[in-house]
Amino acid sequence: MKERTDRLSNLQITFLISSTIIGVTVLVLPRTATELVKSGGFIATFVTGILMAIVLVIEALLAKRFPGNTIVEFSKDVIGFIPAKVLGVIFFFHFISVSSTILRIFCDAIKVLLLEATPLEVLIITFLFAVVYLCLNGISSIAKICEYFEPLVIGTMFLVIILSFRNFNIEELLPAFRQDVFEWISAVPSLTISYLGIEVLLFAAPYVHNSDSVVKYGLLGILPSIIVYTLFVAVTVGTAGIEPVARSLYPVIQLARYISFPGGFAERFDIFFMIFWILGAYTTLTSYLYMASVSISRVLGLRNFKPFILLIVPFLYIVALIPQNLKEISTFSQYSSYLGLAVLALVVILYVLAIVLKKGEMRK
Repeated sequence: MKERTDRLSNLQITFLISSTIIGVTVLVLPRTATELVKSGGFIATFVTGILMAIVLVIEALLAKRFPGNTIVEFSKDVIGFIPAKVLGVIFFFHFISVSSTILRIFCDAIKVLLLEATPLEVLIITFLFAVVYLCLNGISSIAKICEYFEPLVIGTMFLVIILSFRNFNIEELLPAFRQDVFEWISAVPSLTISYLGIEVLLFAAPYVHNSDSVVKYGLLGILPSIIVYTLFVAVTVGTAGIEPVARSLYPVIQLARYISFPGGFAERFDIFFMIFWILGAYTTLTSYLYMASVSISRVLGLRNFKPFILLIVPFLYIVALIPQNLKEISTFSQYSSYLGLAVLALVVILYVLAIVLKKGEMRK
């Protein structure tokens, strides 16, 4: 029986999913999408979001079918003991891969944009200390922080989008509607990493008060990311143009820098945006560290995940420092995206097998 303090409201599930999805990658998403599909990047981003929403619904239905257990625990009832352990290990390496990517992109951005003289290693260690502190307090504390921070993060991003429309030129997006649909679909695997985070539902659902509403509140969790990501890609291309966005290191920051107010008020709006972006990155990495520690503890048949947090952190630090330049970071991010796509495919397969198993039991 879970402790009362670890129970989550449906609204907390919504904010937990949203804050795990919206984070570091929002800075580079417009560049990635534009490089892949030119002016159709916003359509490819939207299509990817819809596909991820479908996977989220499947995750929610799985969680409802096996209440009170994480995916590592209930999968043994579907695919057997040994395959379930293998699945748990795959999930663990997926979480480590995404966590390392998020950590490196975040610290690189902070170094380039805010703290140029600070060594990268110092930024990584400092950020990891803050993440570990929250993660050790468990899923309830993580969900509460997400509930407090996420409205501010989403509100700030919508503010940037709204204020950027004064410089928006829709003609930059018109060529997108002459593209082939397969061009948009071909970009989905590379854009998947921006929507990764929906997996948190499989680890938070056991703590929900009312599991019957988990599908609805799960969809509410992914909806802001689909809207924000699609609008960010569209607005950055419509404001700056295809080539400048494709060449920009952090196009969303450039977008925020275009914003100006009469009388010189709030001249550096990008700094204001960065403050809330850091909050989004913080909650995203915390959720992933929590999922990594829970998944490996369940694989080993243990209930206490906290010792594994401290064991995982040095590994995250080492892996985050492996890429030596921006190109290697981009390649590492792409591989993380492919692994995430494979993991989500395994979740869909697991759901199909669960349905087949249930029908078999009924016939029996």
